[in-house]
Amino acid sequence: MATLRGEQGAVQFETGSGSLATVVGTRSWSMTITKETYETTDHGDTFRNFIGGLISGSGTVELVYDPDATGQAGLIEDIVKANDATDASFELFTTGTSAGTDSLAFGGIITDMEITSTVGELVIVTCSFVSSGTITSNLQ
Repeated sequence: MATLRGEQGAVQFETGSGSLATVVGTRSWSMTITKETYETTDHGDTFRNFIGGLISGSGTVELVYDPDATGQAGLIEDIVKANDATDASFELFTTGTSAGTDSLAFGGIITDMEITSTVGELVIVTCSFVSSGTITSNLQ
């Protein structure tokens, strides 16, 4: 059984005007993928029946803030786009940064950005996102 450590993960992001680039300073990422279910139980059935429906995703990316770090500005500043056209692309890696390998890839929108500065600690930025369209799973 292979065991992956968190430091092997990475995030790549682009805002629709270039190509995916690794966001330097990524501390963690999380993604939840949810599938709606629709009940198809008929009168007289003893057990409920369901079919799968629409799929969506949401999550967060946490960064150790560095204004000079590659990729951070684009991710952080994407929150201030009004009428966002879902032009941002994400690829979240469990290990490495080889496109299409050990990753989740999708288009999405940054929905929330929080920056925290505490005496004696690192400045941390947390960005929340929702997916839009297909989520491609390359987890192996």
